[in-house]
Amino acid sequence: MQKLKTVSKVKCMLIALTALVFWGCDITEPRLIEDSVPSDRYVLVWEENFEQESSFPNPDYWSYHTGYGTRPYGSGNDGWGNDEWQLYTNSQDNVRVEDGKMIISAQCPSGVPGKRNGTVTSARVHTKNKFDIRYGRIQAKIKVPTGMGMWPAFWMLGDNIDELGWPKCGEIDIMEGSPYLMGPNTTSFALHWEENGVHTYASERLELKNPLSDDFHIYEVEWDQRRIVGRINGMTYFVKAIDPQNMSEFFGRFFLILNLAVGGNMGGSPDETTEWPQNMYVDWIRVYQIETEPVETFGIFTDTTPVDDRITPGLNAEIYVWEETLAAGNTPPYEGPNVLSFITTGKGWFGGGIMSNYPLDLSDFENGFINFMIKIPANVTFEIGLIDALGRESYVEFPANETAFGLERNGEWGRAVIPVSEIIGDLNLGMLDYVFVFIERRGAECEFAIDDIYYSGGGIPATSVEFSSDLYSVDSDGATIKVSDIGSANNTVIVSVSNGTDNININVPLDLMGNGSGKINFGETDDETDTIFIDEGDVLTLTYTDLFGVVKTSSVTIIFKSDYFGIFTDLSPVGDGLTLGEDSEIVDTWFAVTMDPGDIPPYEGENVLTFKTPASGSWGAGIKTDQPMNFSDYSAGKINFMIKIPANADFRITILSSTFQQWTIEFGAHEAKYGLVRNGEWGRVSIPFSAFAGLNLSNISYPFFIQGTTGGNWEFAVDDVYYNK
Repeated sequence: MQKLKTVSKVKCMLIALTALVFWGCDITEPRLIEDSVPSDRYVLVWEENFEQESSFPNPDYWSYHTGYGTRPYGSGNDGWGNDEWQLYTNSQDNVRVEDGKMIISAQCPSGVPGKRNGTVTSARVHTKNKFDIRYGRIQAKIKVPTGMGMWPAFWMLGDNIDELGWPKCGEIDIMEGSPYLMGPNTTSFALHWEENGVHTYASERLELKNPLSDDFHIYEVEWDQRRIVGRINGMTYFVKAIDPQNMSEFFGRFFLILNLAVGGNMGGSPDETTEWPQNMYVDWIRVYQIETEPVETFGIFTDTTPVDDRITPGLNAEIYVWEETLAAGNTPPYEGPNVLSFITTGKGWFGGGIMSNYPLDLSDFENGFINFMIKIPANVTFEIGLIDALGRESYVEFPANETAFGLERNGEWGRAVIPVSEIIGDLNLGMLDYVFVFIERRGAECEFAIDDIYYSGGGIPATSVEFSSDLYSVDSDGATIKVSDIGSANNTVIVSVSNGTDNININVPLDLMGNGSGKINFGETDDETDTIFIDEGDVLTLTYTDLFGVVKTSSVTIIFKSDYFGIFTDLSPVGDGLTLGEDSEIVDTWFAVTMDPGDIPPYEGENVLTFKTPASGSWGAGIKTDQPMNFSDYSAGKINFMIKIPANADFRITILSSTFQQWTIEFGAHEAKYGLVRNGEWGRVSIPFSAFAGLNLSNISYPFFIQGTTGGNWEFAVDDVYYNK
């Protein structure tokens, strides 16, 4: 039987990592530290060699931070939280690709630099929402400038910075240079995080014999769940173990940043010796990760079940009982020589679980299952849960005397299979601490045992079932159903359709990739002809159960067609609507053409509003009616549309009267609201008209307009625009 450990808190308690801790110091010669991971296990997963024909950095890889500093990166035009002088732009004067290198250029055309007064410009490029990584070896070959006041950097930020802010998101500075603070020969590596609500950091410097600006150098971080290593030209000069209790930031995903700051806390002031422009050259960037075999099963506590990988309590994991609520029991194992056997101690509740010594990435099991055997009296209600490295918890309940997740409550050994999707909640599956938790909250006294715990279904793609449209009316002749289920590829599956009263089953053939579609007809319900009755206001619901027993559903409401007015839509059923070329037209801004046509295919039908924005400056486009229209009947409703736009783009949706009075809703970069998910894919937005302050719909000439005040070389598209009451 496994040895038990007692933890003094009801919730999870993080145990300090017992791995070897390396301490750094200022050095001029490298200390040789043996890698814990052999280099031949690393494989290249991402690279940028700047070999494209365009002089713009590849927009599939790079975006821009612009301005003088904005939240959450700074406190608002405060020099990015560092009192920096420069204005960051996306101009090719400040960042371009030339001769196979990216050049970030700090410019001061007047030769008289000032703090945030427009005299100094530079660039800061990043990969947020385009490429991020958790763990690996990240390298860049860079030649830095050496002028006084320069602050070049190659670094990383946690991709949850928009939600958590800095420093809670974590920061990894792979290279920072500062002739002002460190001299021209020295590079710095640093980590920043939040510990007990306070900004904390660790850093080291390495001084070379010659200035860094004399040549290119390879700057590198190697990072896993145990430690972070900093190097230059293969020489290690920074190593820090990750304390899981206080440094959970470094168990998340990070994106890359390259910038050349001027002035500020670390750059110091440019002086009379500073020559302009100052250039930072980036030859290439390479990202490597450890090559691993696909893991379909993962053992948590099992002796005989064959698994692809596992943790082992006592070696890289521990078993904890909380607040001495349990003592060792006497139930024999279900399988093998080991078992989790307990008896309650009369504390009024009990709890415990299995905790990995370092956060586990089990994100491959997003669509998988937690399997375990349990022997517990039938009259005990208990819960099984997970806890991530941020301390967030989520549970599912097994009610007394009821069958749940396949477990029959007869007091004997029984198998439970919990879909991970049912238990994960808002936890981060990529950084789990407690990978199996059991808890009882009602004061039951009992003896029980748990055994053969493992995860299965690793790498299974998500199963889905959905209607092909968001809207159907009683005038529609039918609906298309789409199914995706790789587990049933090349087979025919059954989808149940219900209108709340009647039910029919429809066969949907899936192709070799597990995708397929089927048609249901609207009319008098007849299962043999795949026909179901609909009426306005009815809710149609699809139900599909995959091979693993996971139930997926999707619903749509049959609309009152007269309550919908089409602004720009091909397929949505609307009672009335605008027709391009007859009573409406597509317009760019009111005074000039600001955009080029884009290449994004329609979301629905044959038509789409798709554009490419300018590199800088304002832009806008939308629908203009030939005559002003009165939409007052819709004032209690919403404007609905589909949009596909990069997550880092800021834009506004505007409605204008014939006298150019305008009402606007702002969408900041990465801001998700009114149903929009900022992932760069098609997303539905529904804005209540009441959200437009002071809106008067009685005299409208521009019922839909999208605008932006900053450039970014974005390509975007809008489709399926309509009003509803």
